[in-house]
Amino acid sequence: MATTRVRHPPRDFGELVDIHQTEILRYLRRLTGNPTTAEDLFQDTFLRAFGGFTRLRPGSNHRPWLYRIATNLFLNHRRSDGRRVEVALTPELPSNGASPSTAHDGAVALAALRLAIGRLPRRQRAAFMQRQLHGLSYREVGAAIGCSEAAARANVYQAVRRLRRELSSPG
Repeated sequence: MATTRVRHPPRDFGELVDIHQTEILRYLRRLTGNPTTAEDLFQDTFLRAFGGFTRLRPGSNHRPWLYRIATNLFLNHRRSDGRRVEVALTPELPSNGASPSTAHDGAVALAALRLAIGRLPRRQRAAFMQRQLHGLSYREVGAAIGCSEAAARANVYQAVRRLRRELSSPG
């Protein structure tokens, strides 16, 4: 996944939004599996970020800070909502003239992966998605979910292990 990397800190909040809005919205859409909920959480994320932007230290890494806000809002939403969420992954099936059965097999595999990710514990799901789908470093994942770099690495590892086990088991 292509991610936006910026060498200089944003000059103002508008630039921060311009730099990170696409990836934060994509993250929330994948995390929630619901475009409407993702849009609501996206707006709340940047409202909260606006309130705290001036309190950040110069040179702060804004990217994991925004992921942390988004993740916390998602976790709070899940706690208050109390239901399972199916993670929506955008299918990227090959367009090189694959046979219908190959395309079908790919769609079935993607659906199984989507469901398996949706069944991961919240922190593992957030860590996995931030690392594997959005390309954050373990340090950034840790900052985003409020844990150490080692704990972030452990959450991703456990998520991958669970996914492999679930996806390799028959039926």
